[in-house]
Amino acid sequence: MKFLRFSKYTASVLATFIGVANVHADTFPTKAITLIVPYTAGGTADGIGRHLAHTLSKQLKTPVVVENKPGAGASLGTDFVAKSAPDGHTMLLVSTSALTVYPHIAQANYDPLTDLIPLRSVAVAPVVLAASKATPANDFDALITAAKEKPESIRYGTPGVGTNAHLGMELLSGKTNTKLLHIPYKGNSQALTDAVGGLFELLVTNVDVVLPHAKTGVLRPLAVMAPKRLESWPEVPTLAELGYPDAQYYSDFGIFLPAKTPTTVVDALQAAIQDSTNQAEYAEFLRNSATQPGVGSGTEYAEKIKAQYELNADVIKRANIHVN
Repeated sequence: MKFLRFSKYTASVLATFIGVANVHADTFPTKAITLIVPYTAGGTADGIGRHLAHTLSKQLKTPVVVENKPGAGASLGTDFVAKSAPDGHTMLLVSTSALTVYPHIAQANYDPLTDLIPLRSVAVAPVVLAASKATPANDFDALITAAKEKPESIRYGTPGVGTNAHLGMELLSGKTNTKLLHIPYKGNSQALTDAVGGLFELLVTNVDVVLPHAKTGVLRPLAVMAPKRLESWPEVPTLAELGYPDAQYYSDFGIFLPAKTPTTVVDALQAAIQDSTNQAEYAEFLRNSATQPGVGSGTEYAEKIKAQYELNADVIKRANIHVN
């Protein structure tokens, strides 16, 4: 009989607990939301985060505050969110390379496929293959022909080892049976300076870095790693159009939540983010920042991330990529 009374008491407590949990889920959010951006202030991701935070604050009727937590290839901020309370009040805005590249080349303290819930891809920063004055190639096909005729005659600079630009070119090299010479830099600044000076044939980096120099003709875009052609360069083909659909290496910025966040909270945030990214103001922001709309949401987005994770593992292994 005592056991029966204890069981009823336990059931009552559990029912109360579940009821409280449901109330919290139904009234979400209950406090300010922190959007972790694991990069320094002023960059592409930071701009996207602050624009969305402003819109989401209005929609959710609560402050959405951007907090920058840079370091270790965005893994520090990513790990912070993965270990945060799964109540929807801490979100992550990060390039998927922190999930699909970093864990293959360094020690990550989070499981990229299970510790976070992908909500939505909110922006894509395309990568461009831009020819300098050192290469006579007028188009992509001529570039590949030159590379085949003389291995390692085409040198390409990137912002660094293991970047989207680097992995995309390694994959492209394998698909075209060419041997290209990688010149890694630590960021875009010196790489851009040397490309403008013609110290190597090809600069491979984010579009916004190249745009001003393409307008003056100092750098010539030959192809873009992007879901579709850019409005700025409608005549420049994507690598997919040129026959290399796997070479889709761009900075894909998405919003994520800690695993085990209640479905009701996930759905609420999913809807709010969708509304924000559908606004005309956001479309204008993307155009002005040389970025493109996101490329997926929910389960579809999660599957894309998993596929990219597996593809990158193969590319990194084949190219024997290591970060010192």
